[in-house]
Amino acid sequence: MANKRMQNVDHLRFVAYSDATNLNARIAFWQLYGESRDAAFSSFFDRLESDGDTPETADILDIGCGPAHYWEWGLDHIRIPATWTATLTDISQGMLDEAKNNLSKFTRVFTFDIADVCDLKYEDESFDIVTANYMLYHASSQDKALSEISRVLKPGGRLYAKTNSGHHIVEFLDLQRKFIAGESQAQNIGVAHEAFTLENGEAMIKPHFSSVETIRDDSICKATDAQIVIDYANSMDAQLDQQGLEAEVREQITQNGHFKVTRSSGMFVAQK
Repeated sequence: MANKRMQNVDHLRFVAYSDATNLNARIAFWQLYGESRDAAFSSFFDRLESDGDTPETADILDIGCGPAHYWEWGLDHIRIPATWTATLTDISQGMLDEAKNNLSKFTRVFTFDIADVCDLKYEDESFDIVTANYMLYHASSQDKALSEISRVLKPGGRLYAKTNSGHHIVEFLDLQRKFIAGESQAQNIGVAHEAFTLENGEAMIKPHFSSVETIRDDSICKATDAQIVIDYANSMDAQLDQQGLEAEVREQITQNGHFKVTRSSGMFVAQK
């Protein structure tokens, strides 16, 4: 079930991602029960480095950079070559402000821009690499977004786009349905990633790129901290009945020893 508000530019900019609060609640969950930050970020930079035709002086565009955790980790772990030039963009000024703050401890210079992936203000063939992690499902039009990404990539350039499977976090979707706070919230039930998943994304990418590779990573997470589960549920778009939600999560942990969450994510690597 898709939540259409999560493709609305104004809702994303001023409500869902006006700052990193909702995103950080999800990050806290995955840090404890999913793939560790070190493993996730290391494998991402491993892939960028292993594609041997990446130019030594690569120009990189990050679309939907959020708080810039990838770049912060990459600089901390000396994984970003000094010859790379990076432009970090987000649709939310609040997110960009957090990105600037997180990277302010480094001497490395970045360009920061407000940007809508469906209307990029860059010249044709400007970048060697575009990264778009966990954000293409937020685009108002996936076809327009991918067309724009292809346009700004140089010939032979690559898109690295992480996203989720349609099976991802189905347990949180069940909580939304069960504990919705009134009928007025019914339209807000759902997950954003249904618009661009590991199952349907390849067909969307193919018209704009010469090749597409799909990388999958699945696991079952067993959460034992009830509050972190509750915080994740509340970070989603629908308002929930707190008493019922808390009772359900705590009961499942008491009965089963954990709250089970399906993690099903991955990445597309597409070459122009």
